[in-house]
Amino acid sequence: MEHYERLGKIAEGASGAVYMARDRRTGETVAVKRLRAGGGSGDGEAFAAAFLREARCLEACRGHPCLVELRAAHLEGAGGAFLVMEYAGRSLAEVVREREARGAGRAFPEAEARRVVRRLLEGAAAMHARGVLHRDLKPDNVLLDLDDDDPAGEEDAAPRVRLADFGSAAWLGAGGRGAAEGLVGTPHYVAPEVVAGGEYGEKVDVWSAGVVAYALLSGGALPFCGETPTEVFAAVLRGGLRFPPALFAGVSPAAKDLMRRMMCRDVSRRLSAEQVLRKSFG
Repeated sequence: MEHYERLGKIAEGASGAVYMARDRRTGETVAVKRLRAGGGSGDGEAFAAAFLREARCLEACRGHPCLVELRAAHLEGAGGAFLVMEYAGRSLAEVVREREARGAGRAFPEAEARRVVRRLLEGAAAMHARGVLHRDLKPDNVLLDLDDDDPAGEEDAAPRVRLADFGSAAWLGAGGRGAAEGLVGTPHYVAPEVVAGGEYGEKVDVWSAGVVAYALLSGGALPFCGETPTEVFAAVLRGGLRFPPALFAGVSPAAKDLMRRMMCRDVSRRLSAEQVLRKSFG
């Protein structure tokens, strides 16, 4: 860590914190994810394994413009570690809050939402092709490096959207032919097959991307809700996707149909990320 000067905290969670920092050797602004173990030899071993899995997933995703770039990874024994990544701007969740604060409204116009979700799915498709399953796609983990006056970017501009935080990611093997298991992710964004138990594959990320699209177009409403995580999981399992007219009056039928196909409970009928990219919101 001596090579990096902390400039400020970006986020903090149960396993550690993310800082904006400056690389003293190059002058580059980077994001440093500082991780800490829970303590105990067993915890230390599990921590090291989780760190190595996250680093491996980031390394596999290196070089794609819609996936955050890993700069360095260091394991400091069994008690701590840090990942150095490119600094890729603010989270989509923060951008939504800023839009509301300046009176732009929480809901994204359809054209802007389409551009953001397209970039998100370009990253997901590349990640899946490289054998990585994210498992926690949500606005907090989508980073935007955009002008304040154009929060979704120009249609033909170079990609400025990055998927980040691979702490929940799973390695499926070359070509993504394996499967993952375990209840992992954020309740409102998790796919029903994750809640149900057993093995699952890359389409769980498509479900989560569909929830992101729904939230952007509705102004922050979520399709499956409850007072507790248990209630949210029950709503996810029940399904019953709805588009209240008060929230979706200005959203095209094509966009709503695409979200239905992204959040289809039948995995065999749910679109893959590549298939969604061949569609359009209209």
